[in-house]
Amino acid sequence: MKKLMFLLVIVLMVACEKDLPDLAALGENNDIIGTWIKRGYEGDTTFLYRAEALDTNKYGITFEEDGTFIERKNAVYLLNAPFPYDNYEGTWEVVSDSLLDITVAYWGGVMTYQIRIVSLDGAELAIRYLYSTDRVEANRFNF
Repeated sequence: MKKLMFLLVIVLMVACEKDLPDLAALGENNDIIGTWIKRGYEGDTTFLYRAEALDTNKYGITFEEDGTFIERKNAVYLLNAPFPYDNYEGTWEVVSDSLLDITVAYWGGVMTYQIRIVSLDGAELAIRYLYSTDRVEANRFNF
């Protein structure tokens, strides 16, 4: 009986193990780990700067090595600023060296989207958000 319980515990531990992002697949973009605060945008590109922590009154995102994603964004549906902000936890996965799958909570439930890394240096990150029809499927090849 003890062997059976031990085996059951081991199976449950393996089944519940969190898949870590493949940082090597990010290539030169593996420096994305950390916290980024929105500086502004031009067209469909959002520019963020590296920070030690999320700002209480600005949009920001955090990529953790264990695949945890934190997005600081509006806490309620409002059309006019100022927005009350809150942190929402989710996950991120590597699709390619410049494409990430994001699943994260928001005030109305859970959403999924992709982030395309346009450029990344030590201090600035430029990204594009891909929703619905703009998404890239993981099994589709881009030539």
